[in-house]
This record gives sequence, structure tokens and C-alpha cells, in this order.
Amino acid sequence: MSRRNASYPAKRSMNLFYKPDRTTKSATIALYVLFALVCLLGLSKFLVYDVWVETAQARQSLAAAEQQRDSLLLELTDYSEVWERYSRYSATEEERTLIDRMEVLALLDEAVGTTAVMDTVSIGGSTVQLQFSGVTLAQTAQIVKALEASPIVAYTMVNTASTTQSEGAPADASAPVQASVLIQLQKEAQG
Repeated sequence: MSRRNASYPAKRSMNLFYKPDRTTKSATIALYVLFALVCLLGLSKFLVYDVWVETAQARQSLAAAEQQRDSLLLELTDYSEVWERYSRYSATEEERTLIDRMEVLALLDEAVGTTAVMDTVSIGGSTVQLQFSGVTLAQTAQIVKALEASPIVAYTMVNTASTTQSEGAPADASAPVQASVLIQLQKEAQG
């Protein structure tokens, strides 16, 4: 290999097309400023406008909540008067523990019914004092048994059961008696 025969690249034509740089420094600066303004405008949408819209919506919801609160407070201006009327007509704690008197009277009417004549009924708290007459001792026992079968009766106690016969007459099991019964009431077991 000889060094003389080696071919070296050579330029045999000339490129005469020359594109002059027409950009000026002020145009380049204006492009950069315009680009920066577009970026700032895009960021201001997220950093300023969206926050401003959220704040405006929060103020509107706050105003609506304050208006609702004010209307509720206006409705509650006479609360103490309403509470006083309610507490006047509602049952007290003591009354809630008592058994309904109509339920007690219905029980007495069912147990005594037409078999005996109720002379007196006295209901006080959770006790009932009942006096009835015109039944035999066996019927008195049935009446007491019917009373004790009720879920609102805790227990019964027959105080007296005396006959209306004269004292000198012989004892008769079928003679009518006058009975006095004490009934202790209880609340029904809630099931």
C-alpha cells in the first residue's frame, strides 16, 4: 500500500446557498417574554382562579348555612314556653312507673265481673284495695286466683272475708261473704 495512491476526500463544488440569520435580539426576547406570560397565565388558572372560585363557593355555602341557622334560631325563640307546656301535660317520671288505671279497672271488671258486687275500689300508687260482696268463699277464691293470673299483679292478700249471716246462725259454705283484698301491682315484663 502506498501512500500516494490513497484517496483523500476532496471538495470539488461550492455551496453558495447562505441563509442569513434574521432573528434579532429584541424578537428573541419578545418570544421568551411571551412564552413566560403564557406559562404564568396557565399557572394562574390553577393557583389563583381555582382558589378564588372555591373561596366564592365556600362563602355562598356559609351564607346559606347562616341563613338556615338564623331561621332555626327564630323557630326556637319560644322553646322555653313549648317545653313548659310539654312538661305540664306529659307524664312525670313517677307517673311513667305507675300502671295504667284503665288497665287496672279492666282487670278488676274481668276478674270480679258479674259474679260479685264491687263495693269500693281504691287505687294508690302500685296498690289496689278492693272490697266486694255477694259471693261465696269458693267464688272469692276464684276471683283471687283470676287476679293473680294477670301479669300486672305481683301478689294479692285477702285481708278479711266475713259472712253477712247473723252471728248465732250455723256456718254455711254457700253463704254470701264480704271480702277485702289488697292487690300489689307490677309493671308487665317487656318481652
